Amino acid sequence: SLLYTIKFEMILLLLLVVLATVEGDVYLQGPRGSNNRLNEQGRARNNGNRLFDSQNNNRGGYNQGNLYYYTGSKVEIEWTNQHSCGNPNNFCELVVQYMCGDLVRDGTTTNTIPENRFQCDRADCNNDMEYGMHENYEYYKECRARQRNKGLYTADQNMKEEAHSTRQNNNGNRRGYECPEERDYYPYWHPTPWRDIVVFTNEPERCNYYKKESQNVKNKGYCKYPDNFLAFKEAKGQKAHMMNNKEACESTQVEHGGEMVTPKWVETGSWNSAAPDCLASPWSRDNHHGNNKGGYMNSYQWTVPDDIIHKNCVMRLRYNITSGEMTNNRFVEPINHEFNAEADDQPTKIDIATMHGLPVENDRGYYFKQDPVVEVFNFENKEHNKKLDLEVTLNTNQFGRTFEDRTHVFEIRKRPSDIPANAVIHNLNVRGKRGNIVQTYPGVEYDFQPNILEMNRGDYLHAQWTGANSNPGNNAGQGRAGTDRSNMVLLRERTWEKEGEEEGHGCYACNYPVILSDDINFMGLKKE
Repeated sequence: SLLYTIKFEMILLLLLVVLATVEGDVYLQGPRGSNNRLNEQGRARNNGNRLFDSQNNNRGGYNQGNLYYYTGSKVEIEWTNQHSCGNPNNFCELVVQYMCGDLVRDGTTTNTIPENRFQCDRADCNNDMEYGMHENYEYYKECRARQRNKGLYTADQNMKEEAHSTRQNNNGNRRGYECPEERDYYPYWHPTPWRDIVVFTNEPERCNYYKKESQNVKNKGYCKYPDNFLAFKEAKGQKAHMMNNKEACESTQVEHGGEMVTPKWVETGSWNSAAPDCLASPWSRDNHHGNNKGGYMNSYQWTVPDDIIHKNCVMRLRYNITSGEMTNNRFVEPINHEFNAEADDQPTKIDIATMHGLPVENDRGYYFKQDPVVEVFNFENKEHNKKLDLEVTLNTNQFGRTFEDRTHVFEIRKRPSDIPANAVIHNLNVRGKRGNIVQTYPGVEYDFQPNILEMNRGDYLHAQWTGANSNPGNNAGQGRAGTDRSNMVLLRERTWEKEGEEEGHGCYACNYPVILSDDINFMGLKKE
C-alpha cells in the first residue's frame, strides 16, 4: 500500500490498512499511458514487465506516441481507475509524479532491459538504446542490495531480505529498473528520481505531512559505499548488503580493495521546487473505468514547471486502494511489523475473530492469513463441521494494493520567446486509439482532451496530437488499417436556441464542416 508513514527506529515506515481483497486497475488516458506497451500490434501488451509493475490488465495502454509541452503551460492529466475513490467503499490515494533524464527512453524492443550488464551492448545497459529505461541500472542494483525496511507490515508473506522484496512483490520479481519498495510506499525514505506533482488522499488533514515529506522540498539520505563497491562484489560473485538507515550505515564496515571501509550517510539535496499539490481524493464508483459524477474523467490540471527543460521525461500515476470497512473510513491504529506472522504457517495478528464474536484464539479458523479454512457452523459433532468448512480466497499480498501507469517519453520545452512569460498556454490534445469501444477498452475511443476548454482573450492554445501505426489491423475505423489519425474541422455555429436550456448543444446539420470563406480563418490559417 502507498502513503502512510510513521517513525520507527529512525526509519520512516508505512501504515498499511489491510481489510478486503481488491482487484483494480488504473490507466492514464491523457497524457497517454503506456501500461508497458511500446508498438505491439496485438490487443494485449507483449510484456508486462518491460519498464514497471503496473498490476494492470494486459489489454490496457496506448502504443508509443510522443508529445512536448512548453514551460508554464497547462496540461490536463486524466485517468480512469477501476475501483472506487473518494467514497466510503474504498480508501483511495493517488500520487502523480514525473522524472526527466538524459537516458530516459521508450526503447525499440518490448523485451525487458537485462539485469546482467554483460547481456547489454558493450556491457553498458544504461546506454543500450534498444531497451526502454526509466530508472537506471545503478538505481536498481542499489535497491537490490539494500536492506528492506523491517518495520513494514508484510502479513504472512515469505520475504527476502532486500528492498526488491515487498509484501506485494515478496518474490522480488523485477520490472525494468524500478525499485519495488519505492514503488509500493510513499513518501519514500531514500532519494528517488521522481518529482511530485499532486497527491490525492481520503484524509486531506494529512496534506501538510505529504507536502513536508516530499523530495521536492526535503533532503533524502542514503548510505554511500565506496565507488564500484557493487561492481567489485558482482565480479567476485559475492552478494552485497547495504544498510538502509543512518545508524546502521555509520556503525558497519565492509571489505573493499583489501581494507575495511566505513560507508558514509549522505543527504542529497531536495529538488528545490514547490511542494506538491494535495487534494481530497476525487469520487469514482466501484468496478467502473469511466467518468465521474459530472460526466467527465477525473483529472488534474498540471502547470508545467519553469525550472526544468528536458527532452526525455516520463509521468507516472500510482493508485492505492484499501477497502473502507474502517470506523469512519479512517486508519484507527497503525498497521506495521507488529502485526506480522511470527513464523511460517502462522496467521497475522490482525484481529478478525472479535469482529465475528469469537475469541482471538479460536479453533474455527477465523484468522487473517493466506487462504484460511473456517468452520462456519459450530456443530457438536466435529465431523459435520469438516463437511461444511469453507476456504476463504484471501491473498494477503493484495490486501491493500498499489497499481501504476506511466506515459511514454515526452519533452518539456522552453516557451517561445515571442510568448509573454505571464501568458497562459493551454494544451489541447487527442486521447484514445483506433477501434470501437469494445476493441479499445480499457482505453477509450478518440476524443479531444480536455473535452471543454475555457480560455480568456490573450491566452494561447497549443494543439497537438499523436498516435501509432501499430494498432490491431482489424480494429474499426477509416483509412489505412491499424493507424491512428486525427484532425480538426471547423463546424457551423448553432443557429437556434434549444428551448428551456440556456446552454443547449447542437443544431440540425451542424456536424457538417463549415464552408470556409475569405473572411474566416481557423487557428490563424486563412483559406489560402
